[in-house]
This record gives sequence, structure tokens and C-alpha cells, in this order.
Amino acid sequence: MRRRAGVLLCLSLLGGPALGACSSGSSNPSSSTTTTAVVGGTDALAASKRPAYLVYWDQNEEVDFLSMPSGTQGILMPPWDLNGQMCLVPDRTGRFVGGYDPTVPSQDNPGSILPYKQPPVGEELNRADGSFSGQTLSVPGPYKFPGETVGGDSPQAADGSFNSNSTYTGCVFDHQGNLLADDLGTAQGSFPVPTDGRLVEWFAPNYTKSCILTGPTAGGTGANHVDGTGGLAQPGMLTLDDNGDVLLPQAGSQSVLRFDHGSFPSGPAACPGGAAPAGSVKSSVFFQGSASTLPFPAGIAKDPTCGCFAISSFFGDPSIEWVDATGRPVPGHTSVPGETLDQLGQDPNGFNPFGLAFAPDGTLFFIDIHITCQNNVLTNCGPGDYQGRTMEVTFTGGKANLPTVVHGGFDFPTSVTVCVPARQNCPYPTGPIAPVNSGPAENPLHGQGPPNGTPAAAGFGR
Repeated sequence: MRRRAGVLLCLSLLGGPALGACSSGSSNPSSSTTTTAVVGGTDALAASKRPAYLVYWDQNEEVDFLSMPSGTQGILMPPWDLNGQMCLVPDRTGRFVGGYDPTVPSQDNPGSILPYKQPPVGEELNRADGSFSGQTLSVPGPYKFPGETVGGDSPQAADGSFNSNSTYTGCVFDHQGNLLADDLGTAQGSFPVPTDGRLVEWFAPNYTKSCILTGPTAGGTGANHVDGTGGLAQPGMLTLDDNGDVLLPQAGSQSVLRFDHGSFPSGPAACPGGAAPAGSVKSSVFFQGSASTLPFPAGIAKDPTCGCFAISSFFGDPSIEWVDATGRPVPGHTSVPGETLDQLGQDPNGFNPFGLAFAPDGTLFFIDIHITCQNNVLTNCGPGDYQGRTMEVTFTGGKANLPTVVHGGFDFPTSVTVCVPARQNCPYPTGPIAPVNSGPAENPLHGQGPPNGTPAAAGFGR
């Protein structure tokens, strides 16, 4: 499987064999430019043409959308680094963020011919039309590509990429408009699962100051112990509870953690040196899985029809299960079937859920990362090339119907996001709608890198 730039999707079996290596790229710190929102998004559409809701997903550094109820699909952001949960800035600008990591030539990806964003690992801030705003959010440090002026705290790997030690995966905005995102660290298929993940906050309204809320406390590289120990064990996609607490799936501990928002720093001044004082940020276990119940939790989302939460797991049967506000399974609630560990990667029509989101009517959308195993051997498994999919689950009489495919043929899709134009300005492309691109035709072997070392500027990189 070719190495891709994007969110590290790593599958380390708990108490079992390690799954095959994952892929990803990299990108980081709060960059230079402050952005002014451009006119665009669904606010720019005539009211009669506004969708009821839109669904977005990332795949192979591209961001696509589905408009409902028309069923129109298209590209919001052509391939250029974003590979992680897409989160909407809670204002009327239509801006959004997502984890990024520029593609180096060895990673053979469409993004490899475009300018590198700086620093090499972080969250990128994009405008309502899908274009890059010119601003990135990151943790400051000395590591950068040649020619760049802004560095991050994750060092470069031997192959020239920056994703080996740090890749931002999940994100969520809190009630104050601050952004929280988790860094997967080095969780790339090894067992036991490393504990070098972290949760980072950037403060509204400018998102230029970062604070590491929790992360490695020993070893590793630099003051932040990148690739150290004592942090999170493979964190996944995030959501916010109604009270403002952050819910974070942690596959390495078979759990979903609750981070107490009341313990977060009030601003940069309460985060000396860019890290919250030791022990100040409080967390507890919201949900505890097991070898038989959601053994590898990866995503969580609030279901608007019940006030409860759906939790996904890469494998396990069920693969998506509902829990109440206290984290306990909802008695009698329908679930989505899945693959047990013995069945993992055996069924070409099977699915392995990652990120998920609900439409206002309760329709569930989720990403199938689609694990395959070479020669049906469990120790050589990973996301299949061009086999990832966006899936939809409808309900009849309260019972979940079998998932159907919205679109497929993807490399490394990770998350879905839903936006309702009646509530906010939703990202939407300007001009003609370009059809969703996927499969080998989208991914010729570029391998040459950008034409020069000039850092990426606002726009679409072309």
C-alpha cells in the first residue's frame, strides 16, 4: 500500500497482533496570516436553492460534499493536504478547519505538486468557498521545510515527511469558539498502542495561540515530549457535550474520555509556556468498551433524535452503538452491525466505521475506512487502496437499515461533518460544481514535489 499524506489511520489491536502500517502526511503551527472571510458558502446562494443540509467528508486530501435533499455531490476543496475531521468555525463566515500535512514526493499524492503549508503539521483554516485562508494553527517549534519561516514541534522523518510523529485527527469548537484538536502521535499500527497522543487548544477569535491540554510527559523530542510517553493512546474524532465537555474516543484504552471544560485554561495567559499546568485539565471515563463491546472506539456523535450518542469502532459487532448521556448503552436501541476480530478484512462488502455525523432528521453518515488483510492474514491488515467509502444509515420504525454507499473508491477517508444552512453559513463552492474524484485516476504518481520552497499562500495552491 502506498504511503499517503493525511491523517494517520492506525490500527493496533488491543491484546492482539499489530495491524499493518497506516499512512499519512503532515503540517503544523499557527501561521502568519490572519484571514478575512470571503463572501461565499450557502449564504451566497439564493434562499430557494439552499439545501436542507450538507454532508462533507475528506478523502485523499480532497474535501467533498453531498447536498440534501437534491443528492448533488461535488468537490468543495480539491486535493491539497487536508486529511482529518472537518470542523466548522462557529460564526457566519462559513470557514472551516481540518488537520493537514503536506505531501512530500515519496508519498505519491496529488498534493505533492502544490506548495507546502507551514509549519508541516497542524490545522488549516479554510474559507467558505473551500480555498485555503493562508492561516494555519499549530504548536510552535523549530521543525520546518526549507524556505519556510514558521516551524512546528514535530521533527522530520527520514523520508522527508513530517507525519511520523504528529498528525491532527479529530477537532471540535467549544462554546467560547475555541478550537480543540487531537494529535494522533505515532499510533501507526504498533502494539502496544503508544501513549504519545495529545489534545491541543487554540483560542478564539484569532487562533494564533496554542495550549497543550494533555500529552506526553516524558521522553520524546523537545519540550513537548513529541513521541514520548504518558499522553493519549490513539485519540479519534471529537464531539462536544451539551454542557461544553469534550468527548474523545481513545482506541488504545477501549474508551471514550470526557474532558471537563471547566478545567480548561481561560486564555493564553492561563497556559504558561504553551502547556496547561500539570494536572490542571481534568478528564474521566465517559464510556468503557471491552474486547466484545466497541473494542476500538474511533468516533462519537450526538444523535438529535434521542439526545444520546453514537460511538463507532473500527471492528466489533456491533460497530456502531448508542449510549445515553451517562455513557451507558441505551436499552433496546438499534445498532449497526460490524465485523468481529475473526472476520476483520474478510468480507469485501464489509465496513469499518471511523468518523460519523447525524443529519437533523436522524440520518446517520459514517466513513468506512475499509480494512483489508493481505492473504486473509490478520497480522497484515490496513485500509485498502481506493476502497474507503462514505456510508448512509436510515431508520425505519426506529430500526437501523443496512448502510448504503453514498460514494466510494477513496484512499484514507476519515470523517464526516453535517452543516445546516438554516442555522449557519455552510461551506459551498463557487462556480460550476466539479464531480467527486476518486480512485487511481485521481492519484497519478507525481513524486516531484512543489516547484520551489515558497510557503503556501491563500487560494487553491495553483
